[in-house]
Amino acid sequence: MTYSANTDPELTDWLRWASESHEVPMFVRTVAEAAFLADSPNYALLRPVLLKLKRQRPDEYQASN
Repeated sequence: MTYSANTDPELTDWLRWASESHEVPMFVRTVAEAAFLADSPNYALLRPVLLKLKRQRPDEYQASN
């Protein structure tokens, strides 16, 4: 299935949080922002990286929800 940052059931909420959060490193925030600008083929390339970034800091995201 083809996803975008707005339709990805596993990452949409995290991407919104990461792109707006001042709790994450600037690199993570910038990559999250880029995900919203990516077309489908480029989002598909980014998705594995986004999943890994999300898993690196699960406590920060969970604490904010």
